[in-house]
Amino acid sequence: MRMMKWTEIRELYPNQWVKLRILKSHEREGYLYIDDIEFIKIISNDRDATRELVGSKDDSLVYHTSHEIIRTKLIKNLGLFRRIPS
Repeated sequence: MRMMKWTEIRELYPNQWVKLRILKSHEREGYLYIDDIEFIKIISNDRDATRELVGSKDDSLVYHTSHEIIRTKLIKNLGLFRRIPS
């Protein structure tokens, strides 16, 4: 595993979807900022990127290298809803 910075990933894989593993991050003002990552793979198109994102778990992330910084909005747990039979 090789720890990388987002600037490195952007230089190596310009204007592409990539799948990453989050190694280090921090929270600020409702966002999770990703500090250190491990590159997993390039994703060839939007449809495959969506499929990979939906299947991502825990510390995996799919992101496009056109973004200058890598961050994601934090969503507070709204709780679970269930249908109660009548």
